[in-house]
Amino acid sequence: MKSDNRVFRLLAAVIAGLGILAILVVCIVKYTPSNKRMSAEDYFGALGENEAAVIVQDHVAQERALILDGSAYIDYTLVQRELNPRFHWDASAGLLLFTTAEQIFEFAPNSTAYTVDGESFDAGYEVLKTTSAGMFLSANFLQQYSDLKCETFDAPPRVFVTFGSTEITTARLKHDGAVRYRGGIKSPILTKVTAGTQVTVLEQMQKWSQIVTPDGYIGYVKNSRLEKESEKVTTETYYHAEYPSIHQEGRVNLVWHQIDYPEMNAEIKKDIKGMTGVNVISPTWYFLSDNEGNVQSFADAAYVKRAHKAGLQVWALVSNFSENVSTTAVLASRQARQTLQNYLVNQALELGFDGINIDLEGIAQEAGYDYAQFMRELSILCRKNQIVLSVDVPVPMDFSRHYHRDELGAVCDYVIVMGYDEHYAGSDLVGSVASMNFEITGIQNMLTEVPKEKLISGIPFYSRLWYTQTNEDGTSQVTSEAVSMARADEILAAAGVSPVYDESTGQQYAEWTDEQGRLCQIWLEDEDSVAARAALVGEYDLGGIAEWVLGNQKDSVWEAIRSGIG
Repeated sequence: MKSDNRVFRLLAAVIAGLGILAILVVCIVKYTPSNKRMSAEDYFGALGENEAAVIVQDHVAQERALILDGSAYIDYTLVQRELNPRFHWDASAGLLLFTTAEQIFEFAPNSTAYTVDGESFDAGYEVLKTTSAGMFLSANFLQQYSDLKCETFDAPPRVFVTFGSTEITTARLKHDGAVRYRGGIKSPILTKVTAGTQVTVLEQMQKWSQIVTPDGYIGYVKNSRLEKESEKVTTETYYHAEYPSIHQEGRVNLVWHQIDYPEMNAEIKKDIKGMTGVNVISPTWYFLSDNEGNVQSFADAAYVKRAHKAGLQVWALVSNFSENVSTTAVLASRQARQTLQNYLVNQALELGFDGINIDLEGIAQEAGYDYAQFMRELSILCRKNQIVLSVDVPVPMDFSRHYHRDELGAVCDYVIVMGYDEHYAGSDLVGSVASMNFEITGIQNMLTEVPKEKLISGIPFYSRLWYTQTNEDGTSQVTSEAVSMARADEILAAAGVSPVYDESTGQQYAEWTDEQGRLCQIWLEDEDSVAARAALVGEYDLGGIAEWVLGNQKDSVWEAIRSGIG
């Protein structure tokens, strides 16, 4: 019996010991850092012959670079999308263009020669390489004309691009150690760093920080290993002249003047009678007429003289509202762009008007870069001839990112956000032309891309009257018409309806059923709505206000605008 007890105690001790051992093993496994290394191929992806990975500031790019004769060449698609969109491939001319505030550089593929405004130069190396894999721009030339630095590293081959004039957080490593792929000691090791190494801190979490090493690895280290954390702005790596702008004294108060045929120019004196506070008038004179950049014109020198006599600047508008014109084709052709640009500038010089207002709407996604290039090129001509350049753009939405509003804000003198058509003709969605929230959100979003002193808030002088016809089968048909302020008052009076204030839109609203059984709805633009929108110009300290369109207003709005914009 005693022998059995001894065996039992021995077994119990063995089991307990094994349990303790198991716990120790689990603890060791759990708390011992992994020494596993992540391969460069797993991290950067497989690299072909002469290929190099590209790290752009805080991420690994999907595109590759080439290392040729010891020099790095970066994929053009990456250059345009993330590094410097002012390098622009023009397929129509077979040239790479680079546009500064005053000059246009032209590069032919696989050539050391290039031209600047017709004068030839030799770079001493090929600036643009073309291969079966695509087009690649010399990193050396890129960093000469961009606020960025390109550093090349081996094993694996990679190009690390960092931007100048960028606020970053830096810290130093206290000890030698590993940078891991993810936060956690079991994550594989990307690279090793030594004590004293300065790294860029991208994000600091509870225990780990995401950092970038000086040679381009993006990974994680424990917070306890970092010291002397600080924020700084990196030095500018490229001295570049800003795009100088023409700004008139005080705020712009612009009204568009719709000119549908040449004879309407003679009516300017009558049309501006009673108008006060306006300092710019924009006649809708020019229309793209074909895909070669030619223009139909209603312009009139006498109109300019009358406007100047009335104390008004004239910013002539050019639009693309023609079914026979492909704006995409015009913008893609360097010859067509130049035809249009030269014509508009020559017209300004010949007729004496003060500015050009570009109103190219419905720009296709694939035409976005060509559109920005068109505006860059036109800005050079306008700048040299002291012609004000303004551009009209829709309220920012995800689907209109390709308008490159930040670039327009850089190269143009003024950017006008068209704060209307929240609900538009042809839509089944019934609502306000421009609710207050729509206006405010549009201005706030524009200010993230365009300097406030260049931003002009465009507001409507018209309302949209909506008709909803309910059919016998229960379906509905929605139609609408745009009406002036005076016409809206007449319609309400005839219907015997008084509007009420709609808090959700910040406008007067009315609805009724007409003799045809249609539900009629209207959100009114009037003195109060105009005054509220004008006040936003002063509140956000914008460059001015613009109104569409002369003739749709009541004369009482002019004082409301003047008081609102300050």
